[in-house]
Amino acid sequence: MRVTISWPPFSDGWEIIVVRPVAQPSLEEYGLDDKLLHLIGDLQNQGPLVSGMPGSGKSTLASAIAHWLDGKGSIVKTMESPRDLQLPQRVTQYAPLAEDERSRGSMELTADILFLARPDFIVFDEVRKTVDFKVFTDLRLSGVGMIGVIHANDPINSIQRFIGRLELGIISSVIDTVIFAVSY
Repeated sequence: MRVTISWPPFSDGWEIIVVRPVAQPSLEEYGLDDKLLHLIGDLQNQGPLVSGMPGSGKSTLASAIAHWLDGKGSIVKTMESPRDLQLPQRVTQYAPLAEDERSRGSMELTADILFLARPDFIVFDEVRKTVDFKVFTDLRLSGVGMIGVIHANDPINSIQRFIGRLELGIISSVIDTVIFAVSY
């Protein structure tokens, strides 16, 4: 369950939202083409983005991919804020790491720890801020298999969100596949 609570002065009144995962489909249930499955699981081509609008099932698909990779024997970790993907216990879910109890968490520090863990794949759920794009890029260019989850209105917009945040010439080295999730 994910519980979100807001109260004044952040909101104009008290609000409590409780969301429970509705579906947890396997990757096979998505009916993806074998060529796409090969691209996702290939350690040489490992930069897919799962994109879509809010509520389209991006994180659910990313969770199914993580389950599938874990089932194939890959070492899978996640970077999430908040940690809310539904995954097997073998898949360690990392949150932004804080330098001390007074500082705000940072995915940059989390990435430093993940380099030491040497996973085959990292699912970076919700690449949003410029620093997230840079961390995703740094991990991807280091040879770690990355699956990024990003908000976008269409597949092209997924790539355009990287423009201006990193050098144009390396985008094709960072992103090799865009999987656009659409809810019906």
